[in-house]
Amino acid sequence: MKKFAGILVCVSVLLAGVVSPAVAGGGGQQSKTPKTSGFRVASHNAVIEGNAYRIVYEDQMTEAVKTLRGSGIISEYATFTANNDPAVESQQIEQTVNEGYDIIMVNPIAATGLDPIIDKAVRAGITYVNADCEYESAKILNVVVDQREWARIQSDFVIKTLGRGKRVVQFNGIDGNSASEMRSEVWVRELTNAGLNIVKTVANNWVDTDSKRLMGEIIASGLQFDGIINQEAATGVLSAIEEAKIPYPGCITSSEEVAWIRRMANLNKDRLVMPFIVVENPPGIGATALAIAVNLRQGRQLKDGIASSGLKGNSIYYAPQWIMTRDNMAERLESIKNMPDSTSVSSYMSVEQARSAYFK
Repeated sequence: MKKFAGILVCVSVLLAGVVSPAVAGGGGQQSKTPKTSGFRVASHNAVIEGNAYRIVYEDQMTEAVKTLRGSGIISEYATFTANNDPAVESQQIEQTVNEGYDIIMVNPIAATGLDPIIDKAVRAGITYVNADCEYESAKILNVVVDQREWARIQSDFVIKTLGRGKRVVQFNGIDGNSASEMRSEVWVRELTNAGLNIVKTVANNWVDTDSKRLMGEIIASGLQFDGIINQEAATGVLSAIEEAKIPYPGCITSSEEVAWIRRMANLNKDRLVMPFIVVENPPGIGATALAIAVNLRQGRQLKDGIASSGLKGNSIYYAPQWIMTRDNMAERLESIKNMPDSTSVSSYMSVEQARSAYFK
């Protein structure tokens, strides 16, 4: 069993929708006699250090690559981190295009800005697959979590828990990042339509130190609020609240860091102290994207009839399945009992699972 896998149902039945084979990854992989092994793979990540989600993303990519190297499918693997610097990101991706990697995986900083490099990669016949954060190009394939559904589950919880007229502080991730922007759009629409007021919106870059600082500033300002809707890095938010010794909010939302899950369970173990919901946003989506990219590179054709609209009609979506509230807390805690605090709830597809789910 993979270190982080095994706590979700098989993801091969949870993803849906993708572009036509001619679009995904550029034309070079669809040759008459494609090679099926010995691929050189480059992985690009916007940020890793200080971001628990991206650390697991990187770990699971590395774990998947280790398996594929063992079978000879991958011969070389290089990983790059741009530290949220778009200029560095562009330079690093272009470098791997110039060096002729077979597969380039990108978890981008933003949904735009890389089109010239994508064009160059496609012309070179490189299989370019974007993971986790959806990118606006019809020339590549996105493999992403369904961020709108992720956000809707959370906003629905906040609406039902707080009710009309309540005040909400909204913590986004990275301004300009497609996942963060899609979540925010859903929250603003759903909460406003339900009669709740978003009294403050901030971006914590999905980093706990930023969350703590921003929450501290909100508390110090005297702003009144009833609940918090939050993407990730909830630990920093709660730490600021507890250090300020103010009452717990009427609810808080978050993604799936194991340390946070256990913190919520401990806080609410005897009674419901602070209503919460945890919704998975599995970092393993990167390794799943790699499995799909390998199948494309091996010349396989995607199945007909599973096309999805996406930003440019080219996205595979994963619908969140692992959800925890106090109602199912005991069951969910049992499912992660052997996982370290430092990781996140996550699983990913193997090359064989991806082949069965998506390819002819």
